Amino acid sequence: VEIRVVGTRKGIFRLRGLVSFGVIKKLSKLIKDEVPDVLVSFMLFTNALTIIAKKISGATCKVISSERYGLKLSYEGWFTESQRKAVIRFLYPAANIIVVNAREMGEHLKDMYQMPPEKLEVIYNPIDIEKITRLSKEKSDHNWFYENIPIIMAAGRLTRQKGFDYLLKAFCKLLSEKISSRLMILGKGEEEENLKGLAEQLNLRDKVEFLGFQQNPYKYLSHSTLFVLSSLYEGFPNVLLEAMALGIPSVATRCPTGPDEIITEGVDGILVPPANEKAIADAIKKLLLDENLRKRLSEAGKSRIQDFAVEKIVKQYED
Repeated sequence: VEIRVVGTRKGIFRLRGLVSFGVIKKLSKLIKDEVPDVLVSFMLFTNALTIIAKKISGATCKVISSERYGLKLSYEGWFTESQRKAVIRFLYPAANIIVVNAREMGEHLKDMYQMPPEKLEVIYNPIDIEKITRLSKEKSDHNWFYENIPIIMAAGRLTRQKGFDYLLKAFCKLLSEKISSRLMILGKGEEEENLKGLAEQLNLRDKVEFLGFQQNPYKYLSHSTLFVLSSLYEGFPNVLLEAMALGIPSVATRCPTGPDEIITEGVDGILVPPANEKAIADAIKKLLLDENLRKRLSEAGKSRIQDFAVEKIVKQYED
């Protein structure tokens, strides 16, 4: 397979959701020159550009637009809320198919933007299970992995969206109940200093490790006792898929969108309400104190993740 990359970024600027006509003109010319059978675009900004450029080009190719985030709670920052609604309501109907990566996201498009149901297709995010498994075998030299103390793992950008403040408070509650454990958080982001400050304030200095960005997070994930996704909202949380693929029993918030389409409560994971440190703490405690439950969720989780294997998801895109 030959993959050719053609850049059109030169000339793009964004101003309160507006884009220079120059980039639309370039994309339109590219469509004319290449004569594609199908155009596939991802995310609101690119979807808008692609639909407009296709119209200007006069091309007859099919357009597949893809939304990746829960529309009730998040939007791309260079669009105002009213601009986002205008783009979805007036441009998205021109796409042949709109792919969403969660059923709930499709419901948002139908309910909030009156998108015709026949245009919507749910295709979940894929994961490369073989690659994740291979990378997980890389040696990790962190000394915590060689001590007999359970490790709770979390991962993601250090932003308010990920709810790490609730996780830190939940972890503090665990320790106050004499539940021996440690917490590792992978990732970087604008909330890093605030989260580290909160950890200090809660006297968690020696119990929490902020690992920053790691090129290979799987060598850390694979050594953890359990994984926690504490998000307030998501698009479709790949990191939860990755943890389950490695057999790590997982706790996730039932946030929009994704977790409750991945986990069946009590069967292959535990779901808790978002923004609720007590519920998070109780779920973690339940897992830490029940080895049989951890084993059962581990095995069921690995089995469930086969549904998201890259080979299956690619076939859905081909179809």
